[in-house]
Amino acid sequence: MRSFVPSNIINNIKFKNDKYLHLNSRIFPSPVGIDKYKLMNSFNDLPIDLKDDMGFPTRCRRYANYDVKICKKYIDRASINIIYTGKQIFSQNVEDDRKNPRKFECIDKNIRNMEFFKEFLKHSVYLTINNSDIIPKNLELSVHQIRQICYPFIDSHNSPEGIHKDGSDFLITAYVINRSNIVGGESMIYDEDKKLMYKNILHSDNGIFQDDKNLYHYVTPIQSIDGYIGFRDILGVDIKIIS
Repeated sequence: MRSFVPSNIINNIKFKNDKYLHLNSRIFPSPVGIDKYKLMNSFNDLPIDLKDDMGFPTRCRRYANYDVKICKKYIDRASINIIYTGKQIFSQNVEDDRKNPRKFECIDKNIRNMEFFKEFLKHSVYLTINNSDIIPKNLELSVHQIRQICYPFIDSHNSPEGIHKDGSDFLITAYVINRSNIVGGESMIYDEDKKLMYKNILHSDNGIFQDDKNLYHYVTPIQSIDGYIGFRDILGVDIKIIS
């Protein structure tokens, strides 16, 4: 039995005029069955990445880095070679503090080896190829497994830098695995003049793929409901065209 809901039309998915796509199970793989629960549970022990002023953890993260070789003019599964590098250092081509190298623990091997996770990477590559001006030969994928945590008296921010770019060519800004006991977390996309183009609260098995060269993005903070802790679990991907 499959551990993900497959997409059969990914090679036809391209931007229209707006240079972004809303991802759902119709055009992107979604985890199901036992692997869905394994993936959800894997967010419970992510290392702390960010704390608030009082020392409460508000973001946790693991990371995986991949080199991608695209070997043929006509793209099929056999022509894409996705290689896990084991790199733990991540930096972004931006002007703020995110330009500084950061070291993260690697995403657990059991998660990386899930059929869903492998398909998640392949579909990220397909979307990049489909929406590039030319077929790239080499890509770098930086995959982030992130949990935001909020408390009755503390919000959680995944975009503390405000409206921004990430210094990549394309992004999956967020693919949501789970939301629990929260409000907020509204994903927003802006044009080159930082004029709002799109906004939506992403729920499980939904995400956004977008051009990072020309568009900006932001996500609003999350707040907990009814005096209990809440969280938002996502996968994100920074995609760089190397050549």
